[in-house]
Formats: sequence, C-alpha cells, structure tokens
Amino acid sequence: MRNFSLLGLLIVVAIVGYWAKSMFVPSVSHDPNDRSTIEYWVSHEANRTAMLSWCNGHPDQQNSQDCKLAIAAQTQIDTDPAGKQAGQSGVDQGTSDAQDQLQAQKDANNLP
Repeated sequence: MRNFSLLGLLIVVAIVGYWAKSMFVPSVSHDPNDRSTIEYWVSHEANRTAMLSWCNGHPDQQNSQDCKLAIAAQTQIDTDPAGKQAGQSGVDQGTSDAQDQLQAQKDANNLP
C-alpha cells in the first residue's frame, strides 16, 4: 500500500514539474518566418500588402489573427520612419530612401 502512495506522489511531482517547466518557456517567437509575430509582417512586405488587401475586402474577417497582425505591422511602419527598413537587407527600390538615392545618383551623373 505504501508503494502505491509513493508512486502516486512521484507522478504528482512529475506532473507539477512538467507544468512548471512549461510556464517558464517564453511564448514569444523570434523566428523570422513565424506568421504569428509582428516582425514577420513588417519584414515580408508582399505578404503584408496582400493580407491588408484581403482584410479590406473582407471587413467581417478583420478581427482574425493575421489581419490584426498585418494591420499592427502597417501601423508600426507608418508611425516609425526608422522602422521602414527593419528586417530588410539590401536596398529595396520601392522605398522612398532608395528612390532618393537613385535620384541623387542620376542628378550627379547629369552634372557638367
């Protein structure tokens, strides 16, 4: 009988230990391909644009998780001018900074 109570106590301790371990695991993902983060939607402009277009066409779905994240990412980009290049490497000719650099280079080439 005593063996059963000791076994039961060990099982309870194992369950509590497993539960406590899962409580200390960070729930935030920093995976750049994880669609459940704002960083994904900020760095994947084509996906964000497509999702925003879909969300605008389906107003009843704007409370979905992807729509909320895409809207939040677009809001973050619109309000933070330094964050427009966040998560991008290289020059994207669709950004205003790249267009300014290109225009400056053209102007410099046209100098006498």
